[in-house]
Amino acid sequence: MPAPRFLPRDLLPRRQVALLAAFSVLKTSGLILVAYTLATWIAQMSVGQPHQQLLLWLALGGAALRTAGVWGLNAGSRRMGAGAKERMRANLIESAASRPGIVADQQNDLSLAETSTLASHGIEKLDDYFTKFIPALIGATVVPLLLGIYILRIDWLSALVLLLTIPLIPVFMALIGMHTQDTIEQSQAKLDALANQLYELAQGLPALLGLGRARHQGHAIAKVSERYRAATMQNLRTVFMSSFWLELISTLSVAVLAVLIGVRLVGGNMDLGTGLTILILAPELFIALREVGSAYHAADDGLAAYERYSKQIQGTPASPLRAPTGPRHKANVLEVRKLALRYRGQEPIYSDFNMDLRAGDRQVLSTASGSGKTSLLKLIAEAQTSSNEFAAELVSGEIFVAGELACISQHPQFNAQTGTEQIAQDAPGAPKELAERLAAELNLSAMLPRAIAEYSPGELRRLEVLRALLRLHSVPSCRLLLADEPTAHLDEQNADTVRRLLAELPEDCAMLVASHDPLITETGPALSARQPAPNHLHAVSPVPMRGGAAPQGKPEDKPRWNPRREVMSNYPAARKALCYGVLSILCAVALAGLSGWLIVEASYQPAILHLTVAFVMVRTLGIGRAVFRYLEQLAIHDAVLGYAGALREKLWNAMVANPARWGMMSRSSVVLRYLLAEVDELRDSLARVLFPPLQALIVWALATAALFQIQPEFGYAALGAGLFLAFPARWLVKQVEGRHLALALSHRLQLNQLVLSILRTKEALRAYGSLGPVLQKLARSESRNTARARRHAYGQGTAPALAALTTVLLATALVSLSQSSASFTALAVLLALSLAEPAASALGAIQQGRALHELTDQLAGRGVGEQRTAGPGATAPKPGYTVHGYRLAGLELGYVPGTPVISNLDAQIRPGEWTALTGASGSGKSTLLTALLGALPASGGRLESIDEHGNYRALEQGAMDSVAWCPQEAHLFDSTLRRNLNLAANSAAPASDEALIGILHRVGLAGWYAAQPAGLDTRIGSGGHRLSGGQRCKLAVARALVGGQQVILLDEPTAHLGVDESAELIRTLRAALAGRTVVLITHETKLAEMCEGSICLDRTLTPTS
Repeated sequence: MPAPRFLPRDLLPRRQVALLAAFSVLKTSGLILVAYTLATWIAQMSVGQPHQQLLLWLALGGAALRTAGVWGLNAGSRRMGAGAKERMRANLIESAASRPGIVADQQNDLSLAETSTLASHGIEKLDDYFTKFIPALIGATVVPLLLGIYILRIDWLSALVLLLTIPLIPVFMALIGMHTQDTIEQSQAKLDALANQLYELAQGLPALLGLGRARHQGHAIAKVSERYRAATMQNLRTVFMSSFWLELISTLSVAVLAVLIGVRLVGGNMDLGTGLTILILAPELFIALREVGSAYHAADDGLAAYERYSKQIQGTPASPLRAPTGPRHKANVLEVRKLALRYRGQEPIYSDFNMDLRAGDRQVLSTASGSGKTSLLKLIAEAQTSSNEFAAELVSGEIFVAGELACISQHPQFNAQTGTEQIAQDAPGAPKELAERLAAELNLSAMLPRAIAEYSPGELRRLEVLRALLRLHSVPSCRLLLADEPTAHLDEQNADTVRRLLAELPEDCAMLVASHDPLITETGPALSARQPAPNHLHAVSPVPMRGGAAPQGKPEDKPRWNPRREVMSNYPAARKALCYGVLSILCAVALAGLSGWLIVEASYQPAILHLTVAFVMVRTLGIGRAVFRYLEQLAIHDAVLGYAGALREKLWNAMVANPARWGMMSRSSVVLRYLLAEVDELRDSLARVLFPPLQALIVWALATAALFQIQPEFGYAALGAGLFLAFPARWLVKQVEGRHLALALSHRLQLNQLVLSILRTKEALRAYGSLGPVLQKLARSESRNTARARRHAYGQGTAPALAALTTVLLATALVSLSQSSASFTALAVLLALSLAEPAASALGAIQQGRALHELTDQLAGRGVGEQRTAGPGATAPKPGYTVHGYRLAGLELGYVPGTPVISNLDAQIRPGEWTALTGASGSGKSTLLTALLGALPASGGRLESIDEHGNYRALEQGAMDSVAWCPQEAHLFDSTLRRNLNLAANSAAPASDEALIGILHRVGLAGWYAAQPAGLDTRIGSGGHRLSGGQRCKLAVARALVGGQQVILLDEPTAHLGVDESAELIRTLRAALAGRTVVLITHETKLAEMCEGSICLDRTLTPTS
C-alpha cells in the first residue's frame, strides 16, 4: 500500500506556517473563553444566581478572538498557496515546450492534451492542499493540544475518555487515505482519456463533418464522460466513506462523552459548569481531527498532480543532434552528418545521411511521397531549437545550423488571434514598409485583421510564407529557410508570387525545400540577392472582418439558460442531495441542542431512567448525521457529474450545428477550455453554490421555529440574525470577494486555453524565437493574478468569520434574554452555536455566485441553450431518396445575414459526373462545400438536390448520408489504420479487412501497406504524424471511399503529391468512383480539365464587418 503523499517543505514558507499556527491558537483561545463564559452563565442560571456583567464582556471578547482566528486561518492559507502553483506551472510548460516534436524520448512524456490538463486543471487542484489541508493539519496539532490541556485541568476523567477515542480518527484516516491513492490514479487516467478524445475530435472535426460522423461523436463524448463519472464516483465513494467513518467516530465520541457527563451529573460527581464547558469544547476537538482527514482527501487530486509534475520536469537521457562543434567548412550554413532516423516499429528512413548547404545554396527535395522529406526538415529545425531530448534508439548523428532559421511548415501552426497579432509576435523587428509590401504581394493585407481560425488552407499557407520572409529579412542571424510544400493549397497567381519571393532571399541565406511543385524543382540552384523595394508600394489600409466570423458577445433574444434549474429539475439525485443535506444538518443541530439539555437536566440528579430516552436520541442523532452526510455527498456529485457529461455532448452538438465555429474548434486552442475546463468549473461551482444556501435557509427557518417554541424572544433573536446573514452579510461577502472570484475563474479558463496554445504550437514558437516572449507574457499574467489573489486573500475569510461572529453573538443574546429554564437555555445556546457551519457554507457559496453567473453566460454563448437545426451527421428521418447531384439557381450563401459570401450562383452538378470547383483563395469554395453538405442553408435563391431518378428535390438533412467530404487537411486519428478507415462506415456494419485492404490498393497505398508489420492494426498517430503529407492525403481519400456514399466532395486531394503521383491518383479515383458524383476542388488547371463540368468562383471576397 502506498505511503501518504505530501508536498516538499520548500513550498511551505515557515513564517506563514507559524502565522497560521498563531491564528489557530487565537481561534482556540476564543472558543475556550466562549465555552467557559456560556457554561458558567447557564450553571448560575440553573441555581437561580444572577449573572455577572463580566461574563457578557468575556463572551464578546471570546467571540472577537474566535472571529479573528477563523478569518486569519482562511486569509493566511490562501496567501500561502499563491505563487507556488505559478512557479510549478511555468517549469512544466517550459519543460514540455522545449522537448522535440519528432522522435522525442518518451520516458516521462505525456500527450499534448494530458500535459495541458496537468498544467492547468491538475496544478490548480493544489489549492485544496494549501487552503484546506495545511490549515487543518495545523489545527489538528494546535486545537487538541490546547483543548486537551484545558480539559485535563478541569476534569481528568473526561480527558482520559478523549485520549482513548481520539486515536481512532488518525488510524482510520491513514488506512482509508492510502487506499484512495489507487482510485485517484484510475480517475486521473479516465480524465486523461477524456482530454485526449476531446482534443482529437476537435482536431478532426472537418473530417468527421465530411463523413457525417460529427454528431455521432457527441455520443462518444458522452460515453467517455460516463466512464470518467463512474471512475470518479468510485473514488468519491471511498473518500466519502472515509469521511463517514471520521464523522461517525467523532459524533459518537462526543455522544459517549455527553452521556458520561450526564451520568456523572446524575451521580453528583461533576458540577454543571464543568460539564457544559467540556461539552461545548469536545466537538471542536474532534472537528479539528476530522477536518484534517477530509482536507487530505480533498487535496489528493492536487498531490497526484504534483507527482506527475515532478516526473515531467525531470531530465531524460537524450541523444542530442545539435553539433557540439562548429562546421567543417566556415562557409556552410547547414551541415548534416551521419544522420540515422527511423520511427518505432518501422524501417529506417535515413542511414548515414549527409548534407551541406552554403550561403546562397538551394536544395530541393522532390522525391516521392513517403520518402522522409518532411521528417528531415522537422528534424533539422528541432535539433536547432529544442532541448534535443531525442530517443537514442531512433535517431543519431549531428546537425549544425549557422545562426537561426525560419520555417514554412506543411501544417502551419499559429497561436495568435489574428494575422496582424501573429506577425507582430513572430517578426517584431520587421520594418513596417517591408511587412506592408509583402502582405500586399501575397494578397494578405485585407485578411490580416481577421481571426486566423477563419482562414482557408491557402490563406494559412500565405501567412506562413509571410512570417518566414519577414524573419529572414529582419533578423540578420537568420540564414536558413526550411520550406515544406510552400505552394500547396495555393491558386496559380499566389503560387507564382511565392515562387518569386523565395527566389529573392538575401544572398547570405540558404534554403532547403521539400516540394512537388515542378516550377520550384525546375528553377536554378542559386539564390539571387533581393532587389530594393519599389518606392511606389505602400500599405494597404486594414479592412474590417468579412462575414463568417462567429458572433461576438451575447446574442440578442436568446432564451435564458439556467443550469441550476436544469440540475434540480432533471436529476433526482440533486433533490435527494438537498434532502439528505438538510437532514444531516438537522441531526447535528439537534444533537448539540439535546446534549446541552441533557447535561443541565442531569445536573438536577433525576432518576437515570428519566434520561435514557435522551441518551438513545443522542446516539441516534450522531449516527444519523454521519449517514445523511455520506448520502448527501454521493448524491451531489452523482448529479453534477452526470450533468457535466450531458453538457459536454450538448456543447459538442452546438458547435457541430454552427458552421461559423468549425474553424475555431479545429484550428484554435479553445477545445479543452470549452469542453473540459469550463464544464468542470461549472460542475464544481454547482456543487459548491447550489446546495448550501438552500440547506442553510431550511435549517435556519426550522431552528428559528424551534426557538420560538422555547421562548418568543429566542425566535426573534434568531430571526434577526438570519435576516442579517441573508441581507447585509450576503451583500457584504458578494462585494468583498464576488468580483475577485469571478476574475480568478476567468484567469483559470484563459490559462487553460493559453497553455494548450503554447504546447500545440511549440515548434513554430521555438523556430521563430517567440517561445520566450510568450512564456514571459504568461508569467506576467500569472504574476498579476497572484498579486490579486494575495490582496484578496484577506477578504476570503469574511464568510466564515461573519458566520462564526453571528452565531456566537446569537448564543450570547439568548443567554442574556433567557427567561426559560437552564435546560432549555442550554439547548437554545448549543443549537445556535451549531448553526455556524451551515451559515459559513451558505455565505461561502453566495461569495462564489457571481463567478457561476458569468460562467453560465459564457456557456450560453456557445449555443447550449439554443434550439438549433441539426448539424451534419444528425439523426434525421430518411426521405426515401439519395442525393446524386445538385442544382444551384440564383444561390446566395453567407454566415451573417445581409453579408453574402456567394451571390447569384447558377450551376448544375450532374449525377455520375466529375465537376471541378475552382477559384482564387477567398472566393467562397469552402462556403459552397459547406452548403453542399447540408450544413449551411441558402440565404437566397435555391439549392436543390437531384435524386436517383433525376428529380429535383429540396435538400433534406436525412438524405445527406449519401454525401461525403474529404477536406484539404483531413485529420487522421490517434488509432489503428482499421479504425481510421472504418470511421466512414456504419458503426453497426464496419467494412471487412479484405475491403479495407482493397481500397488501400486502389488509392496507391499498396506498397506502404505491405511494409507495415502490424497490417491494419498499425498505429497512425495523432494527425497521422508518422505518415508523409502525400500518404495522409491518400489515406484520407481511402477513408472517404469506405463509406460508399454516392456524392464525394474532394477538396484538393493532390495538394501534397507530385505531378505524376497526382495524375496517377486521379486516374485511380476515377476508376474507383465510376458512376458516382464527384466535386473536385483544385487549383490545378490540368486536373480541372479532366472533369466533365466546372464551377468557377472567380471573384475575391472583400472583407466586410
